[in-house]
Amino acid sequence: MSTEHILYAELNLLCIVIMVLLARKLRKADKSIEQAYLSTLLGGLAMMILFDMLWALIDRVSFIPPGINYLVNILYFSATAICPYLGLKYLYVTFSGKVFSLRQKLLLLLPAGIMLTFSLLSVKTGWVFSVDSTNTYHRGPMFALQYVIPFMYMLTDAAVALRFGYHQPVERHKKAVQLAFFLVMPLFGSILEMLLPELTIVCTFLTVAMVSQIFDFQQQKVTKDALTQLSNRRDLLQQLEESLERPVLPNGQALYVMFADIDHFKSINDNFGHLEGDHALCRVADALRAVCRSANAFPARISGDEFVIVFRADSDRGAESFRNAVKEAVRTAGSSDKYLLSVSAGYTRALSGDKADPAGLLDRADAQLYEAKKVRPPREVILRTSNAAQNSHT
Repeated sequence: MSTEHILYAELNLLCIVIMVLLARKLRKADKSIEQAYLSTLLGGLAMMILFDMLWALIDRVSFIPPGINYLVNILYFSATAICPYLGLKYLYVTFSGKVFSLRQKLLLLLPAGIMLTFSLLSVKTGWVFSVDSTNTYHRGPMFALQYVIPFMYMLTDAAVALRFGYHQPVERHKKAVQLAFFLVMPLFGSILEMLLPELTIVCTFLTVAMVSQIFDFQQQKVTKDALTQLSNRRDLLQQLEESLERPVLPNGQALYVMFADIDHFKSINDNFGHLEGDHALCRVADALRAVCRSANAFPARISGDEFVIVFRADSDRGAESFRNAVKEAVRTAGSSDKYLLSVSAGYTRALSGDKADPAGLLDRADAQLYEAKKVRPPREVILRTSNAAQNSHT
């Protein structure tokens, strides 16, 4: 075993330790689907680097059976295809809030299946690689397949990130560009290793990319509401400051700020307990997140049952239409089997002078909320259990 192989194994081992530690801390810190997918990706990358390290340790070691070398390479090549797929799953749930359907999974796993199949066939054919009687690895005539399939996945990952981020608000757009950049870094590293096999930089690039994502996650914890995972007041003020740089876009869309709160939220806590109140807040947040995603709006929870949405509209009529969409989204998606949820909402249009006084803009929107609450029906929260009891007596 050469000194180069030992150094290569040491570098890979360091990267594995970093990946495993990040995955463990991530699982303890957050239980969301998004972070679970990121943790799985970290675990997959650690396994891929482990197989690569094992190859460096056993290749050309004559007393180790060639079958072991074949097995390690098959596992490594399969992992190089599976890991970018896991990255694609993480990106999809991050930007769309959805998970892959069974059909999508089968279709997107097809290239990884091809990689596994050709790797297995190489034991007899030597198409992708071969191992001779001295336990030495050799590239086969189709060795480029081990790069082409992961490249396809990584380019798709980057394209998906950019596509989802293209029409998103500034914060999510920046995140998408950052993700695309760090996804392309290992791609460049792989190309260099393909052209110059003596280089050992892919695992380093992968580790840097993943560390960057974990730092981004930690930053999100500072700017996200712990219960609903919406942006908090700090993140809202930053978004508002950036948006007020252009209160009116060249296409005529103006900036609006909407305040909303849950109607008769106290009655939910009084009738069903504070835990159910937390569940109601999360359902409202999910409804706001969905309607805002389709409208490129920015929702935040600033305190209690109060939410703020920064959005753009062509006119006051468009802003009113968006307010109705918000109220309808909460009513249809936020309600439980115990009660119907609703929100009151008021909005105001940003003015050129609000850049110097964003707090004044928020105060105007808050005042419009209270005006809206004055004209709402006396009871918007309909307790289903009370209705059922009422109906049984009639």
